[in-house]
This record gives sequence, structure tokens and C-alpha cells, in this order.
Amino acid sequence: MKIPVDTSEEAKFAMAPMIDMVFLLLVFFMCASRLSQLQTVELEIPDANKAVVPKERPDRVVVNVTAAGDVLVGTQAVADDNELRDVIKQYKDSMPDIKVYVRADKESEHKHVRKIMAVMGELGIDDFIFGAFKTE
Repeated sequence: MKIPVDTSEEAKFAMAPMIDMVFLLLVFFMCASRLSQLQTVELEIPDANKAVVPKERPDRVVVNVTAAGDVLVGTQAVADDNELRDVIKQYKDSMPDIKVYVRADKESEHKHVRKIMAVMGELGIDDFIFGAFKTE
């Protein structure tokens, strides 16, 4: 009696597609982290005892106030209230349910933040949060 011999190859795990996927994920996360940093300016953020980390911060328009009182929407500097109003209005036209994240340096004067809040009120934007570090 003849015993059949199995001549088929063993199943192998294909590593090339897995390596490709890992590489694509790596590139994606590198690009995504870079894009999220484009809207922020290096500031000395104030501390607050009752600060809460927002869950939906990435989809917000970032407005920065430097220690000198300069206002930037993302990294774009705005000269005065009218230019700030125009830039925020453009965002509001493209995103009707706009949300804003206001980051102010702890050395900046509060009058600059009040101006931003006034512009938001004029445009009917009431969903904005302030950046602060939570102290222990």
C-alpha cells in the first residue's frame, strides 16, 4: 500500500503587508500630531485648581494671546478687533457650529481676553473654553 506524501507548502504568515501597515500608521500619526501643533503658540499657560481637560479640544479653533497682548488665530496674527472679527467670521461661515479654544499667557492682561470674548459674542459664538493647567 502506498502512503500519500503531502508535498504542499506550510502556510506562512505574510510579513510584508503587516510591515506596510505599520509604516502607514506611523506616518499617519506623525502627520496628525504635527497638524495639531500648528494651531498652538508656545505660551506660559496659567494654573487653576479646578481646571478640566476638555474631551473635544482638537476640533476647536484656537485663539492665542501672548504675554505682550498679541492675538493670534492659530498661528496667524491679527492686528485689531476688526481683523479678528473677519477671521473668526470666515471660520464661522465654513463651520456654523464653531467651537473656540482661548489660550492666554499668564502674563497677558485680561482686557485682551475680554476683547476676544466680545468679538465672539458679537458673532453669536457661545461655545468657547479657556486653557489652563490643573494644579494638584
